[in-house]
Amino acid sequence: MLLDILLILHLQVLVIASSSSAEEDGSSEREAEHSKGSSHQHHWGYHDQELWLSAFEHCSGKSQSPINIDTDKVSYDPKLPPLKLEGYDLTGSTALTLINNGHTLQLSLPSSMRIMRGFDQVFVAAQLHFHWGTKEVPGSEHTIDNVHFPAEIHVVHYNTKYANLAEAARKADGLAVLGGFIGIGLHDNDNYEKIMSALSDISIEESDTEIPGFNVRHLLPDSLDRFYRYNGSLTTPPCFQTVSWTVFNDSIRVSRRQLAALEDTLKTEHNKLLSKNFRAPQLLHGRKVLASFHTGRTLGKAKALPAETEDSNTMESSGHILTIVFGALFAVTLLVFSVYTYRQRKKYSKFKKDSKQNVIYKPAVVDMDQTSVTVT
Repeated sequence: MLLDILLILHLQVLVIASSSSAEEDGSSEREAEHSKGSSHQHHWGYHDQELWLSAFEHCSGKSQSPINIDTDKVSYDPKLPPLKLEGYDLTGSTALTLINNGHTLQLSLPSSMRIMRGFDQVFVAAQLHFHWGTKEVPGSEHTIDNVHFPAEIHVVHYNTKYANLAEAARKADGLAVLGGFIGIGLHDNDNYEKIMSALSDISIEESDTEIPGFNVRHLLPDSLDRFYRYNGSLTTPPCFQTVSWTVFNDSIRVSRRQLAALEDTLKTEHNKLLSKNFRAPQLLHGRKVLASFHTGRTLGKAKALPAETEDSNTMESSGHILTIVFGALFAVTLLVFSVYTYRQRKKYSKFKKDSKQNVIYKPAVVDMDQTSVTVT
């Protein structure tokens, strides 16, 4: 009897231990899926970001992302090595998978894409994704001097010293993310159209499609020389603080139509519109933000502004220049006309005076002898 009781207790312990192990494995797997950008968990959203702090322990850390980049406080570091990208041209390669995972628009990337120089290790690309807002609310995650851009692109890479993205996401030196600001220009961006034209095929959450390979490098700014660098985190749960961020100063431009397609096409759970999927800027807590170039208003830096602001500034400057040019032309024309009028008046006055001096006044003479008067 005693032996039977002991056997039953032993079996119960094994069941409890097995259940606990399964829960831990499931938790680890779910966190790994999050680091990949998957949305198999739906209990977090952008409307309840304060709840992240209690639901995910890393989200309340002191090295969180995104941040506001105060250009007057960043430190110029001439030792920051320039980036060297390899394998970004996927033209003619196998098709790429585009996914609506319920949290963002994500493009899976092959391991042939790499950051060869710029860090102590080589980093392999895993995926890129976007953050955006609405027409009224710009949706970049990072800000420059508290200015939001309409949208932001993130290209996620992991350290080649680790087996995969899920493993690297937990390591202090595991991830390197390239961030670029997306602004509004006057024309369609042909490179972004390769993605935007397929959005209607993945409007439903957890849907995917394939698009032809293209040069992913063209999704980033023309120049990669000017950038900010700081240590931060994933901007979505589980918020692992394992990211070396590179945020480019120069922006990318798309048309208003293309941005509207991103803002108005994709759906999330319960068929709600997927928009405003950006996290609020986090506190620096003493972290340093480095720059590969001289910054600050006092140094005459051409500050990075949203593209629509750049366009309006360009148009405003052109308007000022045209105003000055037309004003100068009017002034010159008025001066020439005044000089011409003065000379004409002076010439006429002299001519009139000379004419008077050449005329002799002679009174009429009546010849009385040749005048006859008839009286009747």
